[in-house]
Amino acid sequence: MSAAAGPGAASPSVRWWASLLPRTIALVAGVVLALGALVVLRLTDEDRRDALADARRAEQVAEQALRDLARDLVGDGRALATALVESADARTRAWLEEEPLSLYRDRTRPDRVDVDALRRALTARVRARGRDATEHVAIVAERMESSATARIDRVLDDLAREDDARARASASERRSRLSARLALLLAGLALLLGFSLWRAVLRPAARLRSAVARMAGGDLSTPVGEVASRRDEIGALARDVDAMRDDLRRSREGLEQEVARKTADLARTLAERTAALAELGATRDRLVQAAKMASLGTLAGGLAHEFNNLLGGIRNCVESARAENRDPSVGEDLDVVDRTAARGLRLVKSLLDVARPGARALERVDLTGLVDDVLRASAPAAQRDHVVLRREVVPVPAVLGDAAQLHQVVLNLVTNALQAVDEGETVVVALRPDGDRVLLEVRDEGPGVDPALRDRIFEPFFSGREGGTGLGLFVSYGIVERHGGTLEVGDAPEGGARFSMRLPRAPEGSGPPFA
Repeated sequence: MSAAAGPGAASPSVRWWASLLPRTIALVAGVVLALGALVVLRLTDEDRRDALADARRAEQVAEQALRDLARDLVGDGRALATALVESADARTRAWLEEEPLSLYRDRTRPDRVDVDALRRALTARVRARGRDATEHVAIVAERMESSATARIDRVLDDLAREDDARARASASERRSRLSARLALLLAGLALLLGFSLWRAVLRPAARLRSAVARMAGGDLSTPVGEVASRRDEIGALARDVDAMRDDLRRSREGLEQEVARKTADLARTLAERTAALAELGATRDRLVQAAKMASLGTLAGGLAHEFNNLLGGIRNCVESARAENRDPSVGEDLDVVDRTAARGLRLVKSLLDVARPGARALERVDLTGLVDDVLRASAPAAQRDHVVLRREVVPVPAVLGDAAQLHQVVLNLVTNALQAVDEGETVVVALRPDGDRVLLEVRDEGPGVDPALRDRIFEPFFSGREGGTGLGLFVSYGIVERHGGTLEVGDAPEGGARFSMRLPRAPEGSGPPFA
């Protein structure tokens, strides 16, 4: 809002409204009075014209009524005169017919009628009848006068009633016109005032409310708009809202930056903790594996000497028996015994290598050539079982390690895959770079490894195949781990098992002795 210049000082917008309000009221009052005067003058003029028209219509009605009354009176007079004349004639004829003429004989001449006497008698009779007719005419005239007066009174009463009804109708009509015009006037003024109020207050308030709604919805980049340019309280409020929007936008930007920084710190902390947890898990797994190897080493250390002595004695006996044997069939049996004893010695040596690894000098190993050697060694078994052995190898950098042990790992993985598939299925050996490591995969189309058994598949003496010793994957896992790599099992895209071995790349030059 606008700041006041001092205590009790009004803001410019308030002073503007204070100066505008009386002028607006005076203007509206003047418009109302002028329109009201025009309406009254219009109605007065129409009333005057209506009154003149009513007076002319009343005069015409009265004139017509009087003419009708005069015509009726003339007709009644004519009828009365005719009736009197006819009555007098009829009475005279009746008198002449009824009066005996012998009463009017001439005394000097009896055979003749005295005309003078008859005339005098007739005159006297006519005068008597005239007096009677005059009295009758007076009575009839009086009655006609009463009847005419009554008819005139009725006509005047009818005219008065008509005038009264016409006056009431005219007054009602004038009131209706006045009410209708005043209603139209008030409606026009209401529309005018409503439009002015909408233009001056409601529309800016609606735009301001829309701007506040946008701010509440999170849009702090769109300004309030043209409402802020008004020089009144609404404009001042719009400017305050715009200033608040800028403050909120700056606060939100700062808050977003702070949240982004905190999020980055949290993500970094989470990544560090995740890495620490992963390292802790790996350390735990290594400790568990080391414990297993230590147990195996203890067991192997206790049994290796006895097994070596036993197997060495067996091989010595075989050599002595060969020297003295002359039977070919016995020689074959002795060869089988010798090979079996040799495998036992190699198995004991592998156990000792895992449980008690000695220090060896590492060298740069070309995994491509190593994979080719394994594939050549495994090709006869694949052809015998009608299994497709496919090579997917791309050039990869060398790794640092023991070539014989890595060869043993790859051969073990390929041999397990060949044993897991059926006739006509495929075993894939893939080699490719994987970041700072080299990835070797052995995939097959066999039944795969049960997820419930994957956590135990690298344990010693655990085998998912009937007749297996459970030491091949255990030995391979230990060899890969000592090389700083990982050996994992999963599902192959072909539907079988996938064993993935990842080894770090060899640095430039030879590495330290591998322990």
